[in-house]
Amino acid sequence: MESLQSVAPADGDIVLGVRGVLVKMGLARPEARAFVAATAVGLVTYALGLPARSFTEEGDLRPFKGTSASPHATYTHFLALPVAAGVATYVFT
Repeated sequence: MESLQSVAPADGDIVLGVRGVLVKMGLARPEARAFVAATAVGLVTYALGLPARSFTEEGDLRPFKGTSASPHATYTHFLALPVAAGVATYVFT
């Protein structure tokens, strides 16, 4: 069985727990974690095709249903989920 010193990284840093992993990955600051979370959620929503609901067939942004009487208006926005995930990550981590 190997001792702890032989398994430790060469630079002497020992990473313990989730917090240590986040610091080692460069995500020590809440802003960095929020950006990564928002980007990840944005990529997932894009892969699932959710932003398509926010645009017309011509590629224009649909109007907001709360302020427009247009039959093509919608309550969804393509940035709602990524921004919400980023804000939640910033506030709660």
